[in-house]
Amino acid sequence: MDPTALIPPHGAFQVPWGWFQAFLLVSFVIHLLLVNTLLGSAMMSLAEGVVKTSSGPVSRHSSKKIPTVMALTINFGVPPLLFLQVLYGQFYNVADILAGVYRLAVVLVLICAYYAAYAWDFRFQRLGRLRLVLLSLVVAALLYVAFVFTNSTSMMLRPEAWKGYFTNSGGTLLNSSDPSLWPRYLHFVVASLAVGGLVQGLYWSRKSRRMLPGSRENVRRGMQVFAYATAFQVAIGSWWLVSLPADVLELFLGGRAFPSLLLAAGMAGVAACLISGLRQQPVPALVSVLATIGVMTGLREMVRYASLEPFYAVSQVPAQGEWSPLLLFLGAFLVSACILALVLRYAFQSRKWGA
Repeated sequence: MDPTALIPPHGAFQVPWGWFQAFLLVSFVIHLLLVNTLLGSAMMSLAEGVVKTSSGPVSRHSSKKIPTVMALTINFGVPPLLFLQVLYGQFYNVADILAGVYRLAVVLVLICAYYAAYAWDFRFQRLGRLRLVLLSLVVAALLYVAFVFTNSTSMMLRPEAWKGYFTNSGGTLLNSSDPSLWPRYLHFVVASLAVGGLVQGLYWSRKSRRMLPGSRENVRRGMQVFAYATAFQVAIGSWWLVSLPADVLELFLGGRAFPSLLLAAGMAGVAACLISGLRQQPVPALVSVLATIGVMTGLREMVRYASLEPFYAVSQVPAQGEWSPLLLFLGAFLVSACILALVLRYAFQSRKWGA
């Protein structure tokens, strides 16, 4: 069967596609930073609980922040998902439907994780060793959600794999035959661990925390995790790169100038992250991480564009020139951003946030 026969048609955009692509890039970078912080901090706290004590300073600090970060992560995950559906909805929505059972379960899993995170915070002292149980539930839930979305974003790139629906129509079709699925997933998980270590290093290197008992050790341990995870990312990233289809891989290995230069810039960013981590420098590491994530997000979009190019070229979709919805969206965005800034300001000023 010709896989193109399985692809739904796509209508025209209201405005040129570059607007939606820019919104997707910016919103996804913000969401990625939040979700990396969330999962990475939870994994760091779990590691402290297993190796040391579940009531240690890292765990106590994380317990107060993770519920808020989880709420922000979920809310900031909506914009990139919507812009992805605008640009590639006929591919992403099909991938979601093929794994519909797992995708629908994401809602229930997130609700359970949310309650577990709040219980971990509000009942921290009373829970004792049960803290590890709740924290393990939070980490497992986040890893599950990450895998489901990784499966969908990789399945959408392989319309030829959609034919599996005719032998598995129950909504449990996974992209397990894709050689890039597991390196893509592990790339995200290890990146989250690196960011979790960096967040720990940044928090305990603040002036208000430097003189507290154990602060220097917490900074050292956090930056060590950041550096080692970043080094491991080189191997996983290389695995992911070589697992791409040959025609897509060629673009980044000299086939086209800009993708190849962007890959080189990404590798330079990884090297800067590694050096900052080994030198125990949280702030330079943060700058390097922000730059590297921006570059890697651009590479991710290029992989998506090149993978779907035989079936669909988003840049060729016509625009109708209807600018009023875009102006309304931008106005609503500015109002929402102002409200969010006030909410975050009050949150930072509250005693609980600063504890």
